[in-house]
Amino acid sequence: MSELIVEPVEDFGQPATNGELVHWMAKKPLRIGPTAVTAMAGGAFVLGVTAAVAVLALAHWLGPQREITIARGWRRRG
Repeated sequence: MSELIVEPVEDFGQPATNGELVHWMAKKPLRIGPTAVTAMAGGAFVLGVTAAVAVLALAHWLGPQREITIARGWRRRG
């Protein structure tokens, strides 16, 4: 029952120690909804996939030259 007891506030009419009288013009804290979280997760996924494809393409482009050889025994003669 002691949790329900409210202590009286003595400095109710006194201004804040920093000199601020009103708080209605202060910026609100940033709130992100479920749509924004989903969009950020989707954007991060697309960015990761794009980065992975770019790294693989760069590795292929900078890699050693490969020659494709065709076996002559498989060619049709006619």
